[in-house]
Amino acid sequence: MNTLNRVVLLSSFFVIASCGGGGGGGGSEDPYTPPTPSNSAPTITNTVFNISVEENQTSAFTISASDSDGDTLTYSLSGTDSALMSVSSSGVVTFNSAPDFENPSDSNSDNVYEVTATVSDGSLTDSESFMVTVTNDTSDDVTTEGFDGTLVAAGPVQGATICIQVEAGNCTGAQYTTSTSQDGTFSLTVDSGTTGVLRGEGGFDPVTNLQFGEGDSLALGQPVTDQSLVISAISQLMNEDNSTDYDSFKTKLGIDPSFMIRFDNPFSNLDNAANNKAAVINTQLVVLGEVLEEIHTVNTGSRGNRVADAIIGRSTTETSLGDTTFIKDLLTNYDTEFTPSSQQLIDLSSGISAYMQKINANSTNSHSHFLQVGVSELKTLMSAVMDGTASSTELDKLVFNTIDWINDDTSWSGGTIADNESNLNAMNYTLSNAGSVNYLVDNVDPSNTEFIIYVKEGDVIKFEASTALQSGHPFKMSTVQNATSTDSGQIGTAEGWNQDTMTLTVSSSTPETLYPYCDFHSGMYLEGKIVKVSSYTQANIDITSSTDALQVKGTVATGPFKGASGYTYKVYLNSQGGSEHTHTFHEYPGLTFYMPADQGYHGSETSSTDTPFKAKSHYVTTGDDSISDDY
Repeated sequence: MNTLNRVVLLSSFFVIASCGGGGGGGGSEDPYTPPTPSNSAPTITNTVFNISVEENQTSAFTISASDSDGDTLTYSLSGTDSALMSVSSSGVVTFNSAPDFENPSDSNSDNVYEVTATVSDGSLTDSESFMVTVTNDTSDDVTTEGFDGTLVAAGPVQGATICIQVEAGNCTGAQYTTSTSQDGTFSLTVDSGTTGVLRGEGGFDPVTNLQFGEGDSLALGQPVTDQSLVISAISQLMNEDNSTDYDSFKTKLGIDPSFMIRFDNPFSNLDNAANNKAAVINTQLVVLGEVLEEIHTVNTGSRGNRVADAIIGRSTTETSLGDTTFIKDLLTNYDTEFTPSSQQLIDLSSGISAYMQKINANSTNSHSHFLQVGVSELKTLMSAVMDGTASSTELDKLVFNTIDWINDDTSWSGGTIADNESNLNAMNYTLSNAGSVNYLVDNVDPSNTEFIIYVKEGDVIKFEASTALQSGHPFKMSTVQNATSTDSGQIGTAEGWNQDTMTLTVSSSTPETLYPYCDFHSGMYLEGKIVKVSSYTQANIDITSSTDALQVKGTVATGPFKGASGYTYKVYLNSQGGSEHTHTFHEYPGLTFYMPADQGYHGSETSSTDTPFKAKSHYVTTGDDSISDDY
């Protein structure tokens, strides 16, 4: 160190030392430390934390914050619904997508979005919880309306699901659903303008507790909101073939033109003829559909479409769904994969048609029991036909004694069955008189002609006469030929004779031979009689006098149209030269009838203009023998 530097250092030392405290200063102090600058945390200054905003906009709220140090602030969001929002560098919070009040996207879907807002100056933070309530914008509200109505099968269906279908044929994935009440009624609320197929699925019949599966459904196309609707098997048929108008279906089914398929509940008033007819058809369609499903599975299309096509495709005026010809044709053309043998086809068509013909609807709810037996025992027996286990005895009982089969061989619990084909056992005979000389029966004079009417048990014979004839020439029955009022052979109700209606109901109590007579005048029915038989002898029936075509009331007993029940047209009592096929009828055992090839009709519901066949010994070649037989 040079001398100069030493002098400077010493001088500095003394100067510093002399600047200490006052006075005699020999003491020392801590060296000076500059103060560290202080940092205050930012503060969220919002005063309202529950915020309401209207739907359909992205604005939410703004985070207000301050910092006493003037630091640059940053904002962030966290919490339950934070992923649905964003915050800008200035604290403006917005929805990523405009919220929809009708379809909330917050975590618990209550339209209250919960977030925590945080402000930071880089080292210190402040946080507050915000709740943003989304309110409704009424300008975009969806207007609702309702489809109201009733679901019916064989009467109301309870506990069924009603929907606007999304998937064809069922209610899977449907947005709008409801269920039916005990009386089958429903009310389905939908958005205004909603269209589609209204479907009823599942449920049960409250009368019989018959359960319908999820696959059992009925539909109605073209529903409207301004009337009470009816979903039924008939409306389902229309839905299967929506290319055909309602009037065409009603014509083909024999439904009254005034009956409205979409709006009239057929079971609401079964005393009304139009309703009753539609109710029977409805039950028949459900039974037919269930049986068809049992005997063959359709792989393409639907069984309902096949039934609809068969109905619309009829080439005759016949409307009965129980018509054997219709059932036979339906089964024959049902599906290319359905190939029953000839005998199976006969057994199926006769069995199904026989049961369908007996279905009727009345206020005692028997129609529900017809449905229950149809979808259980009938379906089981027809399935047995297909697998070869059906008993021929049981099949014949079903076809020819259907009510006995129902009562004896099924779980029927619907009470006494009204036979809606009782007229097939009834035959009317005109009765007039030529003064006190003789009666005329179907224009035959029984006073000098051995005129015989043949009957068997179950037959009903009614003599049609004027009141004047009955008062002037009382027509009675006796076991004594050419009886008088003093004879003891007169019969009455115990033997099946109703004097008031002049009707003979043949039973086991009816004598084997009866002689009609006039209570006032002898000889008016001298040569005539009524003979009870168990079968008929062809030689005893007049097969020559009536050469025109006849119609036969009864059930075809043999052949491909076995079971055809009703009126069979264009039949003859004698051969037509070999260009015909023969028929036998269950009601006329022992008799053979002839029908020209490809002519006539088997088992129609309604009579034709052909002369009615009667088991009698004489026809007339002149005069009117085409009397009414709708007894």
